[in-house]
Amino acid sequence: MSTKADICFNCSHKMTTRRENVPFLGLPDTTLLGVNVSRCPNCGEHEVEIPMLEELHQGLALQVVEKIGRLSGAEIKFLRTVLDYSSAEFARLVGASPVTVSRWEHEVQPIGHHADALIRALVVLHVVAKFSREKIERIAHAVAAPPSRVHKVKRRAGASRFAMKLAANKWKPTELRAA
Repeated sequence: MSTKADICFNCSHKMTTRRENVPFLGLPDTTLLGVNVSRCPNCGEHEVEIPMLEELHQGLALQVVEKIGRLSGAEIKFLRTVLDYSSAEFARLVGASPVTVSRWEHEVQPIGHHADALIRALVVLHVVAKFSREKIERIAHAVAAPPSRVHKVKRRAGASRFAMKLAANKWKPTELRAA
């Protein structure tokens, strides 16, 4: 007997499940290794099962804050999401205008050194030290400074910067190997 999870929502046929490497849409240039993907052989619809999403977000956030070079727009948006702030709240948090945060996230304007460092520190406080929202806001307001000069870091086109693998019910950073 099939469960609802085994049935395609699109055409009601039985889906087959296997482990695959899939791009993680929440953070470009990121691949999730060995996650369950259910596919419908009839219509091609597919569903990706991502267990322990909060732990995955936290692990990826720590990889992002440890990278060399300024944060990209997608990374800033991802970290803002991990911190659970709207764009306007996030702008207030880091001492910038909502327009400036939008420009960072859409890569119209690169993020400044001080704002970049502040965002990384706030993420570490949230993920590692488990600081409350109120405590993070007190710290951010104490050190917030306007963005300074900008610098854009280039990288190879098509390269995955991050990869995460689910092992023993934990998301762990790993290297993506060529197939």
